[in-house]
Amino acid sequence: MIHNNQTNYLIVTAPGVDIEFSRENGFMSKYEVNGTDFLAEGAQLTPNFWRAPTDNDFGANLQNRYRAWHKPEMKLDTLYAAMTPEGLVSVHAAYTMPAVSARLAMTYVINNAGQILVTESMTTTPGAKVSPMFRFGMQMPMPENFDRINYYGRGPAENYADRQQSADLGLFTQTVEDQFYPYIRPQETGTKSDIRRWRQHDIAGRGVEITASAPFSASALHYAQEALDAGLAKMQGHSQEIEPDDAVWLCIDKAQAGLGCVNSWGQLPEPEYRLPYADREFRFRIVPVK
Repeated sequence: MIHNNQTNYLIVTAPGVDIEFSRENGFMSKYEVNGTDFLAEGAQLTPNFWRAPTDNDFGANLQNRYRAWHKPEMKLDTLYAAMTPEGLVSVHAAYTMPAVSARLAMTYVINNAGQILVTESMTTTPGAKVSPMFRFGMQMPMPENFDRINYYGRGPAENYADRQQSADLGLFTQTVEDQFYPYIRPQETGTKSDIRRWRQHDIAGRGVEITASAPFSASALHYAQEALDAGLAKMQGHSQEIEPDDAVWLCIDKAQAGLGCVNSWGQLPEPEYRLPYADREFRFRIVPVK
């Protein structure tokens, strides 16, 4: 059922399902199924184009060169919901992104069990001079008790598009606490690539399972992206000084730029591991599990 008469939220309900979208920004701000809320308090499911810069990124000055993709302004143009011929609810949000001369369309197709098919589609402007991005995906902060991971992809250690050959493809069971690698300086960490299925759950097995139409990347940390990001200039902090917070920061990516690793003082990743300015689409499914 669609509740369009609410001032602050567009609400979709079914027996045991309550999903809300903010009318202010169009993002999903509540995801509750059978009494379990899958979003951390005050959190939203949001597009994500950035990562906490690595030492290699700083060496190439990418924290400045890619800056347009650090929380780019997203102007909500439209937000509406409709019933599909199959009896599903389809929620549509459209945005203008002036800093990167692009438009973003978000579509959420919801069934009465609370399963959501998410489509993130970006249309760019031909000829616009916009930098590449670090990643194209979504971020879904979850309550801290969803601290177990079961996934089918590359592991068991972190691995990236251009650093994955030593990572086996298999089924892995891990904890969120174990995802953070304490590099001397805080930075991006914990991503796993070539994911076919990612399940984020609590000790009782309740949670969500993520699948997509093609292998994807994912990570889950007890650290917000901002906590690991030194900003515009490289600062010599220490990972041990960063305190974990009370959420699980789940990132679901169509793709993330490679790490480079040729050298750490200016060499970019090889061209096939970069994410240039271009039209992109990411489709994935979120399924509540227990």
